[in-house]
Amino acid sequence: MFGSQWRPAPLILMHLAALLLILSFIYPAGFQLWRQVDNSVFFALNGTLSEGGTWAWIWAWANTRYKDMLLAVVMLLFLVFPGFGFKRSQLQQALVGFLVLMFVLVPLRYFFYEFAKQLDLSGPSPSMVLSPAYLLTELFPVIPAKDGSSRSFPGDHATVLILWAAYLIMNTRCLGSYLAVLLATLMILPRMVGGAHWFSDVAVGGFAVALPVLAWAFYSPLLLGLTRWMEKAFLPLFRLLGRIPLLNRLPFFNP
Repeated sequence: MFGSQWRPAPLILMHLAALLLILSFIYPAGFQLWRQVDNSVFFALNGTLSEGGTWAWIWAWANTRYKDMLLAVVMLLFLVFPGFGFKRSQLQQALVGFLVLMFVLVPLRYFFYEFAKQLDLSGPSPSMVLSPAYLLTELFPVIPAKDGSSRSFPGDHATVLILWAAYLIMNTRCLGSYLAVLLATLMILPRMVGGAHWFSDVAVGGFAVALPVLAWAFYSPLLLGLTRWMEKAFLPLFRLLGRIPLLNRLPFFNP
């Protein structure tokens, strides 16, 4: 699932890339440049909601918790069925490997959030500061859409999607993994269309957190060792679940 040996060059380069993204956002000149791009992206995307209708209705539902739950199920399906990037014999380790990625993400994300908070990098989302802004909650009051945030940086939703797609595409190049990249890209868009996130929340915040996690996962043996250990710990649970009727027919429980 992950790297089995130390590869210092890409390990360092991915950390440098994350550091450069952060520095470009911290320095005033870089921040202003990012905000110019942010403004252009927001008006281009959010402006498509101006006439409401079916198009805006679709984006409203795409910004709800219901979509997030459905997306979580789809992401899980990519990890428990063969053909989307992993072979049948790899499925159990693939799922555990992704759980390990999330486990590593949590402390790094917390540190980065506190870091951004201390430097006052995280502010209100574009829908709360730019005008004109077409708010999904005003266009469709009955739909529980998220179209604003008091602290939008970094983009947690985008970070998870980046890690999921990268996990698949860095393991194997196939139709399933390419589909995962396309799906992740599309699912990052709703928050930007609705105005709950700036483009830089994804381009800077999302990648600055995801790149170090991916670097340690694929260019060091640490996460592979942790994955193998956790896979052994999860094996009794997988065996127990594999005895449940219907579930025992799934390829995940029959490697």
